[in-house]
Amino acid sequence: MALAQFAKKAVAGLGLRCGTPLLSEGGSALRGLLGSRSYSLVPEVLKYSEDHEWVQVEGDIAVVGITDHAQAELGDLVHVELPEVGSSIAAGDAFGVVESVKAASDVIAPVDGEVVEINKDLMDDASMINNEPYGDGWMIKVKLTNKGQLDGLMDAAAYTSFCEGQ
Repeated sequence: MALAQFAKKAVAGLGLRCGTPLLSEGGSALRGLLGSRSYSLVPEVLKYSEDHEWVQVEGDIAVVGITDHAQAELGDLVHVELPEVGSSIAAGDAFGVVESVKAASDVIAPVDGEVVEINKDLMDDASMINNEPYGDGWMIKVKLTNKGQLDGLMDAAAYTSFCEGQ
């Protein structure tokens, strides 16, 4: 039990939330912490869409990627298609594709804007999204054309509840 409390404090101290509990009732602490990924990380500092994309705002630039929950559901990613720099994207429209060993899925833009940078490293190693969905696995950077759209996205608590309800 002490290990579970320590783990929860450590995760909270990093500004992260777990989408589901680390431990099941009566489960082993070691199995819960070291077993297969049975939880999703949800950083507090990001915004989230219902399509499982995340947004981090840096001035008038939005960094966009898919969530830990999404990559876990897709499985091992093998290919990524991203838009060209300079192209416009619109909230609710597909801007890319991620392909896994299980399926291919459109990536839906959470905001409107102009693509100012893509993560070219993903073209050679799509698994970066699996390994670090909120770090090196980012997909595009977008110059926002309507910052008000950010208000329509979920915070970490709302996204966690959304995922639990699916």
